[in-house]
Amino acid sequence: MSAYFFNEIPHSHMDKFVAVRDTYSNLENLLNVVEALNSCSYSRVNYPGAFDLAIFTGDVKRVLVKKRDGFFTMSLPFQLIDHGLNVVFNYDEFGLVIDSATTYYLKNAINTCREGTYCNDNVVFSLHESFGLDFNEAILYSDMLSSLLLKEHGYFRFDDDMDNANKKIHPRYHFDFFCTNSSGIKIGVEENVEAPFFIDLFDLQKDRPFIIK
Repeated sequence: MSAYFFNEIPHSHMDKFVAVRDTYSNLENLLNVVEALNSCSYSRVNYPGAFDLAIFTGDVKRVLVKKRDGFFTMSLPFQLIDHGLNVVFNYDEFGLVIDSATTYYLKNAINTCREGTYCNDNVVFSLHESFGLDFNEAILYSDMLSSLLLKEHGYFRFDDDMDNANKKIHPRYHFDFFCTNSSGIKIGVEENVEAPFFIDLFDLQKDRPFIIK
């Protein structure tokens, strides 16, 4: 496993993360990560130490985002290319670099889908009208959106939620596994979970963690 850590990401990027309610919001957060790292190559740091974002590659490809009251994580469908001073994300299935233009196109496509039911023709027309893409280009990005939405999103999060703590139904320390408007599974743990838990979890060479009641 390879791990990449980034710290002191500006609030202008970190504040873009949204609550995950569906596959669109999960993909939006993933694109926010890519945008942040495309813009903030100076933020790469060594671990151990503080970090805002982490990328894990190898057998387990994931993104880890630190938030005020815990962490959230999702699968990484892109390939990370390490150039030392900066990293670049590729989507090999489409032979494209995920640059700022690509993230803009995909976010536009997500917003188009949110305005109604998913329709490939609507996405293509919006990309053509908004960015002046020719129809072949617009179809390419629409197909990319479809491909990303069909990937396993793998989203879950850990919360330290003291304000809403209720031992029976809402433990202070808990994992949420869901991607809908209502939580699917909430698993309480006895103590706070910090970054080393996730780093070991994503490294398949490490012993598996246990949740003990």
